[in-house]
Amino acid sequence: MGQIQSLGDFLSMLRRRFWLICVVIFLGTLGSVFYALGQKKIYQATAVAQIEAPTIVDAGARAGASTSIEQRLRLLEQQLMARDNLILMIRKYGLYADTPMSQNQKVNTLRSSAQLTQITDPNAGWGASRTPTGMLISVSDTEPEVAALLANDFLHALLDLNNRRQSAAASEQLSFFQAEQEEVEAEIMALEQRIAAFKEQNGPYLPAGITAQRAELTELRSTLLALDQNLIELEASGTRQRATVIQRQRGLINEQQDLIRSRIAEIEEGIARAPEVERQFNLLERAQDQLKAQFTAITTRATSAEMSQALESQNQFERIEILETALIPETPISGSRKKIVMAGGMASVLLGLGLAFLLELLRPVIRTREHLERYLDVKAVVAIPRINTPQDGQRKKRLRAALLVGLLAAVPLAYGALSALLQRRSLP
Repeated sequence: MGQIQSLGDFLSMLRRRFWLICVVIFLGTLGSVFYALGQKKIYQATAVAQIEAPTIVDAGARAGASTSIEQRLRLLEQQLMARDNLILMIRKYGLYADTPMSQNQKVNTLRSSAQLTQITDPNAGWGASRTPTGMLISVSDTEPEVAALLANDFLHALLDLNNRRQSAAASEQLSFFQAEQEEVEAEIMALEQRIAAFKEQNGPYLPAGITAQRAELTELRSTLLALDQNLIELEASGTRQRATVIQRQRGLINEQQDLIRSRIAEIEEGIARAPEVERQFNLLERAQDQLKAQFTAITTRATSAEMSQALESQNQFERIEILETALIPETPISGSRKKIVMAGGMASVLLGLGLAFLLELLRPVIRTREHLERYLDVKAVVAIPRINTPQDGQRKKRLRAALLVGLLAAVPLAYGALSALLQRRSLP
């Protein structure tokens, strides 16, 4: 510690640097007072919204909900803090009208002064889902009335946005499923017409028609075989009948055979086409079954959406209610000015002592017999005291008088400045 190694050395330093320490303490404390008075009081108002559980629990209706309550609160918070909404609020209440801030700065100031916090169960176990049970809305401002007014405005805006969002979601969901239901129903009707036309056009090649054609083919082959037998018998009886008669009968049998063979060829061609026709018909039926299943699912969802809309219209879903409105705060949340002044005074004392100690280190002068013996390790034979001349005494007196006059002159100036500040703000 240089020359200050005992209590006597410390007290000696205080005597030598007394006026320096006093000036530093005075200026530091005065600056702390000005700083404390320059700080604006910040008031915070708080409003609380509660999430009410649904009185009627409908599993199908809840399955159609698109978002959870936590995500819904997050979306509502984003809408509340949107730029356009904040600009409307600033214009509505004339916020920051006496400040030179730009529009963006006003929006950022209001956004930073408002805080929305979800309220969850603090006793929920680790890993358990924390379902929000409410919303805490806090607004800070230099005017307590404005803070309470803004907090209540945010609270009512939250309720209004939630109601509109819920109603719009239920209506949009029902409209969507009804439109899908009509579209699928129209597709089913169009497909049924295609199936009817396909049956009319390809009826003989369908399984029912093919069965009949197979039976007809069997009969035609039997008939063709019988005609062959008749032709053989006719040839055998040719000696007993006239040639013209035999020729005419043979021609009739041949015509019948040609007709039967032509019909057999048509039936065989139809049977050959039957698998492809059946495949196409199965595709149409499969598409019809899919559309019917889709129509059933959409009808179920539409019914669920209709139930959701009915429950929403009767406030039977999860809803946000006012639990506590914001009251005008009585005490500021900003730091106490007295504490700021006390902290500044203590810092000034430490700064004055530190500055005095620094000057001692920069001027390592041997002032006493103890210093001489300590640094040179010699025994002093005699110590000659310092002899102050009259000029030295006059110089010290003038210096002290100048410092005293300066301090006394600074007191009225400081008092005037403090009075001017106190007219606008009062100490807590």
